[in-house]
Amino acid sequence: MADAAPDWINGDPDDLRRWRNASPEVVNPVLPDDVAITALAPDGACPGGLICTPDRVEGVPVVYFHGGGFVVGSPETHRINTAWIAHLTRAPVISIRYRLAPEHAFPAQAKDAVAALRRQLRSHPRLRLMGDSAGGLVALWAHAGLTVEERGRIGDVVLFYPGGTASIPRPVGLGEDEAGGLGPKSLAAYQRRLDPNGIAGGDARYDPMAEGFAAPARMTILGAGADPILYQARALADRLKARLLVAEGEAHSFLAALPSEPAITHLKRALGETP
Repeated sequence: MADAAPDWINGDPDDLRRWRNASPEVVNPVLPDDVAITALAPDGACPGGLICTPDRVEGVPVVYFHGGGFVVGSPETHRINTAWIAHLTRAPVISIRYRLAPEHAFPAQAKDAVAALRRQLRSHPRLRLMGDSAGGLVALWAHAGLTVEERGRIGDVVLFYPGGTASIPRPVGLGEDEAGGLGPKSLAAYQRRLDPNGIAGGDARYDPMAEGFAAPARMTILGAGADPILYQARALADRLKARLLVAEGEAHSFLAALPSEPAITHLKRALGETP
């Protein structure tokens, strides 16, 4: 059982990572029996990670970027997400290990994301692109960093409760609750650690709210109805003309409850596995 969450605002990143790594879905995840998880070795500048491969491969491979406020998380902490996506889509899911803040300042994460996506494009004619929470923004950086021809080979983008975009204003009256590291001070702390020089905001290469940002041609966003940062998912969907689904009553990171209901049903909808 994980200890009480440390201080997301001023806490030591190592303490935050130890807490995340001790979460129940990391220590003892309920994984599908028909999915094998193997290591993806680094290749030059391209990061490594994990590959989740179902017994019967039929679908388009998925490249996945994990969440964690740019400070915590890894392909290992998000095995429960990627293994169940592999099971439902019948496709390999390549979960990418990108550099974390504050040890590595932005745009290191965007560079890793682009390199990782290009690495997989060398082996696959088409890909799907996915990410959760802060990893949703990393996925968008990966897509935006491609050439026009490369972007045409991305079948679709699916983001789960995305957040971490400093240029989306917090709605008035939303409150100051910092529970779960999702309040205004926590979000500001993630940005301070990620981008101390403030280079991303307003830059069309990195800011999905900026004019000229390369939006995916086909994108689905699954937001959580009880998520304090649902406003970010809504703003991204509106700005990038994405299909928005909302899991009413669910909290941020509710996919950690997979494969229980209603997490599995909402995941199937976002992946296009159910009407």
